[in-house]
Amino acid sequence: MPSIKRNINILIIALIFLSVNTFCQSFYFGRNKVQYTQFDWHILKTDHFDIYYYPEMIDIAEKGAKYAEDCYYNLQARFNHTINHKIPLIFYSSQLHFQQTNITPGFIPEGVGGFFEFIKGRVVIPSNGDINLFKKVITHELIHVFTYSKLLTIYKNRDMFNAEFPPLWFIEGLAEFWSSEWNSQGEMMIKDAVLFNYIIGLKNIWLIEGSFLMYKEGEYILKYIAEKYGEDKILLLIENLWKYSRFENCFKEIIGKNYDEFDIEWLYYLKKKYYPQLDKNDFSSQISKTIVRQGYNFKPTYYKSGDNEFIVYVANKTGYSS
Repeated sequence: MPSIKRNINILIIALIFLSVNTFCQSFYFGRNKVQYTQFDWHILKTDHFDIYYYPEMIDIAEKGAKYAEDCYYNLQARFNHTINHKIPLIFYSSQLHFQQTNITPGFIPEGVGGFFEFIKGRVVIPSNGDINLFKKVITHELIHVFTYSKLLTIYKNRDMFNAEFPPLWFIEGLAEFWSSEWNSQGEMMIKDAVLFNYIIGLKNIWLIEGSFLMYKEGEYILKYIAEKYGEDKILLLIENLWKYSRFENCFKEIIGKNYDEFDIEWLYYLKKKYYPQLDKNDFSSQISKTIVRQGYNFKPTYYKSGDNEFIVYVANKTGYSS
């Protein structure tokens, strides 16, 4: 149980826009949250959702209901999973109203665009006037709902209680990757991180845990995996995690590389993409095989004698140059 509690806490992390600070519910716990507005809550029932709204936002609620239902069927197919209960979906008409929610006792920073509260499975989303962003956030948070539900079902079917959950880069990266197309904002962040050498590989991605850069790196990594290894690998990472106590071991089985090996490949791909000098050239370490590592070795030359092929080079194996 401690492992489950530790890992599923990541699912309450909200979708963060233009912020590098993660929303941590416990940070503000115990301080008073002032509620300025008296909400007259109504429930709009659909096939898969109980949508909570107040009368002045009925138009937003109806649009959100349609988006949520469309999204449900799309995710049902993508996750190969059905949720057999109605999902509580709470809409607010503004960020100010959203910050007064009592779904979480913590204070909500302005950069938070919504969150999934896993204990009762509630999704809380404000509208900020941008209908496309509203739709994206609904999809983002419902991906969390499906990820959490599918994993719990997998573990429950195997009578597993001390289970591993994916790391935050995967959870949020997946929600970003499947909720929208790769955009100029993500491209700007990744390109800047590569050119100024602060890009982080999977082995050390914990160093940027919860930051907006982690969201974008996670999204880009899954985009890269989908393009090179096949998008089916992403679902396989979820479906096979029950076998392992560490996500990296599952990653090794499905992708065929551990974090170190994947970082060499992925980070070099980024350099090839963004470094002009590498566009048509390569580091020798990336395209050639090392044949000797001991001592000092210089001036390699190809030599053929009959059917025999050799590499001749100057070395110090005898203590002298030879």
